[in-house]
Amino acid sequence: MKRRVVSEKVALITGASRGIGHHLARHFYAQGYHLILVARDAQRLAALTATFDGQRVQALALDLCDSPAVAQRLRLALARYQHLNVLVNAAGIFRPASTQTPLADFSALLATNVTAIHHLCQLCTPWLLKSAEGRIFNLASVSGVQPYGSIASYAASKHALVGYGRSIARELGMQGIKVTTLCPDVVDTEMAQGSGLEADEMLTTADICRAVDFVMSLSPAAAVELLTIGRQPRPRQPA
Repeated sequence: MKRRVVSEKVALITGASRGIGHHLARHFYAQGYHLILVARDAQRLAALTATFDGQRVQALALDLCDSPAVAQRLRLALARYQHLNVLVNAAGIFRPASTQTPLADFSALLATNVTAIHHLCQLCTPWLLKSAEGRIFNLASVSGVQPYGSIASYAASKHALVGYGRSIARELGMQGIKVTTLCPDVVDTEMAQGSGLEADEMLTTADICRAVDFVMSLSPAAAVELLTIGRQPRPRQPA
């Protein structure tokens, strides 16, 4: 597909009403991007977009697991620009437990954390190909690269996302789209409530924004398929 030079930069960000997605939306907006923001919580999404220039933002209150609605509304939103520079798959859910995870919860984890992301990548690839250099950022977790017995079901969904992201990085990289899967440790968001960690023991959402900036600052020859962002262990107190 022939590429063309376009003026405005466009980013599509899911999970934009809270947490990492919310802060990445603010981050890309500050860098001059036009935004397509997707989240289930219409009220919180509206509160966020009210702080932006309405000419640069489209807000879509959607359940990403509703594939027909997602396909229909995203195509309309993307048609306004005819291209897409960045896709950020930040939406995700967490369910505790391991072997005793109810099947409904296990299915929901896979549907939201894996299947919905596949669908978004599928829908957005033609639009990413129309930009000078398309990028996909998938928000996984450190639990997608190392075992955690107490959250095996969540970890299974993130392991699947890591494998998916690294594989499409090879496929889409041949077409000029760079795919990076980010695997942060615990980030100080609402999802981290109940982690037992203090705020200064967790990563910040600014750390994730800086990680995205780092990846995007590299030369055209450089590609980062997987980036793990760990936590610095606290020094032990003397006995």
